[in-house]
Amino acid sequence: MLKRTLALATLTTTITAGAIAPAMAAPRDFVGTWVNSDTNTRGITKIVVRRAPGNKLVISTFGKCHPTDCKWGAKRLSTYGTSVQDKNHRYATTIYNKKFATTFLNIGLSGRNRLRLQSFTKFTDNSGRQNYSSRAVFVKR
Repeated sequence: MLKRTLALATLTTTITAGAIAPAMAAPRDFVGTWVNSDTNTRGITKIVVRRAPGNKLVISTFGKCHPTDCKWGAKRLSTYGTSVQDKNHRYATTIYNKKFATTFLNIGLSGRNRLRLQSFTKFTDNSGRQNYSSRAVFVKR
């Protein structure tokens, strides 16, 4: 009886832990085309992440422009875990240095098909525009 109770308790704990454990992410989980969930955004509309030689990632970012979106260019994407040993990379960053501003992108995976982006833009052209931050949710297409 005791063995059966212990076995049942172990099985229940294993099933419960498996159900609440977060999905593991690796840098490859960033790869794909990500579209802003807000179709009326005036900011970043799309992100494309691809593999590059040397087990690297490259991000291409697109911003709202008329009549077609503006391509910001391709940049190296750095990924991060929560510790030195953590291979579960759920976060990434890159920096775009444009002629008129510098934009820092902070990206976090939110499951397999969603990511959250926070951007910080600092104007460098003496235009008097205020630096700003924005947030958006993207879905994998």
